[in-house]
Amino acid sequence: MANVTVKLTWNGELRFTAQNGKGFETALDGNTQVAPSPMELLIEALGGCTAIDVVLILQKMREPLTRLEVKLEGDRNASEPRFYTKVRACFDVWGDGLKSDKVARAVNLSFAKYCSVYHSLRKDIQLSPEFRLHQTGAVAAGDYQRVVIEAETSAG
Repeated sequence: MANVTVKLTWNGELRFTAQNGKGFETALDGNTQVAPSPMELLIEALGGCTAIDVVLILQKMREPLTRLEVKLEGDRNASEPRFYTKVRACFDVWGDGLKSDKVARAVNLSFAKYCSVYHSLRKDIQLSPEFRLHQTGAVAAGDYQRVVIEAETSAG
């Protein structure tokens, strides 16, 4: 039995309504005129998955997170199939007293271990996660710091 069920209903042209098993609906549009395309939804799902992970991890670390934004930029294969070849994930993280090493660890843990969407993508995708820290209420500015994704190792 499947863990996830989604039904798509065609609404004409390249427009669909997706409904999951809980009844939540999402609009899709292959022409991106009235709704996001499936590929835009995929990169949104990646951003949502990793953002949730980072918030949960920073909360467990008791870091003073007050705001988080993630911008994703994806490059696609030039010919069919037009899969993602590169994704840049730029995290802007706000909170007074946030520690850079803990934010980097949270981003690393998300991609290396927890983000199911990322682990469902092609293994050859080039991921470039970056972050910058801001004081609460500050405008997002400055250079991003790159995060090197390192797989979790188990002691044994």
